[in-house]
Amino acid sequence: MDLIVLGIFLSITFSAVQGATPKCCIATMKRFPLELLQSVKKYDIQSSQGSCDIDALVLHVKDKRLCAERKMEKILKTIQKSKMRNRRKSHNM
Repeated sequence: MDLIVLGIFLSITFSAVQGATPKCCIATMKRFPLELLQSVKKYDIQSSQGSCDIDALVLHVKDKRLCAERKMEKILKTIQKSKMRNRRKSHNM
């Protein structure tokens, strides 16, 4: 009986760990077209301090994940601010 309970526990634990495996970037790109950067819906920061090997910026564009260098975050923030200003201007007119 104890062996069955242990087997069930191990299979549940393995399934939970397997489902939580992160999708890590293994390489990054330095440059992207401006149109692509403007279409980024959100981005996440990947750290090499966690379960991934490299630092990266994970860009979410449509249904794709693209891996960029962390330096791109400044550019993305500038683009996002510009988009917000343009929305406000068009909303106030």
